[in-house]
Amino acid sequence: MLKQIFTRPFIQHLLISDGGLILLIILYNLLSLLIPLVRISLGSALLIFILANLLICGLKATTFWLNQQSQP
Repeated sequence: MLKQIFTRPFIQHLLISDGGLILLIILYNLLSLLIPLVRISLGSALLIFILANLLICGLKATTFWLNQQSQP
């Protein structure tokens, strides 16, 4: 069942979005060295990373479940 929900292309897209999220957090922290912004600590970056992945996987599982319910 999990292979039907989390297909190989979905996992690949998730890894690409995770890489983009990590890159954006690094760029934000580098920018905060030049401009006095609030820096993101490693713990809060990890929390953002985990929450984003849970949200994406939860939405994927929910839409899969709703599509299964609507089919006769």
